[in-house]
Amino acid sequence: MDGLTPIQNQKRDGDFVHANQNMASSDGYRNVSKSWFDKTISYDEGFELLENDVEQREDYLVELRELRFASEDGKFEVDYNGRKFTPTDHTISQMAANLLDGQGTAFIRYLSNDYEKGNKNITRDGQDADVLRHILQNGKRRIDPTKKMKLRTYSDGTLRAWLSESYSEVDNRWYLEQVKNIIPVGRLSHWRGDADTIWGNVLISDTIRQEFDSEYGGMVSVSNCEIGKRALGSLPSLFRAICMNGCIWGQAYGEKIKVVHRGEIDLDQLRIKLRDNIEKQIKLIPDGIERMLGIRAMGTDGVAMKNIIAATAQKERIDRSGASAILQAWVKDESKIAPVERSLFDVVNSVTRAGQTLTNQRWVDFDKLGGRMLEYTDAQWDSVKTVASNLTDKDLKKVYSNQMVA
Repeated sequence: MDGLTPIQNQKRDGDFVHANQNMASSDGYRNVSKSWFDKTISYDEGFELLENDVEQREDYLVELRELRFASEDGKFEVDYNGRKFTPTDHTISQMAANLLDGQGTAFIRYLSNDYEKGNKNITRDGQDADVLRHILQNGKRRIDPTKKMKLRTYSDGTLRAWLSESYSEVDNRWYLEQVKNIIPVGRLSHWRGDADTIWGNVLISDTIRQEFDSEYGGMVSVSNCEIGKRALGSLPSLFRAICMNGCIWGQAYGEKIKVVHRGEIDLDQLRIKLRDNIEKQIKLIPDGIERMLGIRAMGTDGVAMKNIIAATAQKERIDRSGASAILQAWVKDESKIAPVERSLFDVVNSVTRAGQTLTNQRWVDFDKLGGRMLEYTDAQWDSVKTVASNLTDKDLKKVYSNQMVA
């Protein structure tokens, strides 16, 4: 991405939003209406949405000869090892393009959808399914039976993708993780899609913008699809305001990355390309990002996380309810996330997670605390670990509520 320069924006559309609506300045997003900010979601919530769907799916790499087309139940289905799956419209289009050399794709979709003509409703039935089966089977017989296809199936019985072996998917969770690494303080806005296809915006907090006095907000539009609907995309932009209805005013775009899912994709190179694309166009504070990555590399030296959180609470003078909330966030969420070898970043994450369970003001306070902890020097962290290693059960009872140390 050589030659990229920071995005310049002189647009004033959206001034009325600043003049007439409450902005989410205290949350670190002074160009976003507070009403809209409350509709955004965190990275953790985004990952949870993806994981919930991923648990319902199963992918197969199969040879064509292992697949059979069926229409016995009054609908067109693909049979693999006795399991029948109903293709979605998207999948039927992929099948037609693959098996019929791209001929008759629209007609194939027409056979599988109900439609209205005048005052008459046309409902597809078993005979239509049988015609569809014969057409696709006729195309299939002319193709090498050992040709391999990638199938994506779901527990609800749907077949969501029919892809060639050369299709290179980029996992949505990997992509979102890279964006999170580049923009560690961000919110997912206008978020749509599912575990197969994601698209939306990542709002960049003012706290990691190098232009801290800028009148414009920073954002990256991201998209990716694992089943062939769209390419991977990353498009940075600056905007004057986002109003309470989610409308984006005064937007100036940067240069977009577009990666087609074909051939071998070098994820290491893609990671670098994404970072350069964002950081060169929207100037971020690299020190803050590097500190965050550095903390992720700092281990606990075998000191129990309960003790490290307690020592942190003592250092920051956090009361028992707050300390207990942080420990509870660790037990509930962070302790279940790989890797097994813990890092001091887990403490920071537990603090910000705990804030989400508290009142609005304490939420802000805990977010600010997380920011301060990113500023800790190595010597300060070493001090925390030293104090933590010497804490007794009696000390812990003074820090946490009784049920947390029982």
